[in-house]
Amino acid sequence: MPIKLLYLSSIFGGLLMTANVNAGELYRWVDDDGRVHFGDRPPAHAEAKDISGNLTPINSADATTAPRRSQSEQPRNIEQQYQERLNREAQERQQQRDKACSKARKNLKILQGRVVFFDDNGKEVRRTEREREQMALDYQRQVNLYCG
Repeated sequence: MPIKLLYLSSIFGGLLMTANVNAGELYRWVDDDGRVHFGDRPPAHAEAKDISGNLTPINSADATTAPRRSQSEQPRNIEQQYQERLNREAQERQQQRDKACSKARKNLKILQGRVVFFDDNGKEVRRTEREREQMALDYQRQVNLYCG
C-alpha cells in the first residue's frame, strides 16, 4: 500500500473515531490538486460536504450484537472466494481459446479457396501455392490446438 494512501487512511480513520466520540460534524472536501480531505470544520478555501449523518457509530452497543463468524466459517469463505476466482479465470481462458479457435477456423476456410493477398498499403502480394499451403497448415495446427 503506498505510503500516501496509508497516511490518508489513518487520518481518515482517526477522524471517524473522533467524530463518533464527540458526535460532532465531519466534513469532506477536495482540494485544487484533487486530494480528498476530512475535517471537523469546513475549509474557507473550498466547498465542503457535511458527511456526519452518513457515518455509523463505531463504538455503539449495536456492534456487540452483530453475529460473529466462527473461525471455521472464515476459511470456508476464503476457500469459496478462491474457487470462484479460479472458476472465473478458467472461464476467461476458455473464452480466449474459443475466440482463437474461431479466428483460426475462419482463416483456414479463407485459405482453402482462391485467395488474393494484399499488403498494408492495399497492394496485391503474390504467393506461391506452396506458401498458401504452408499458411493453411499453420492455421490447421492452430485449429487443432485451440479447438480441441
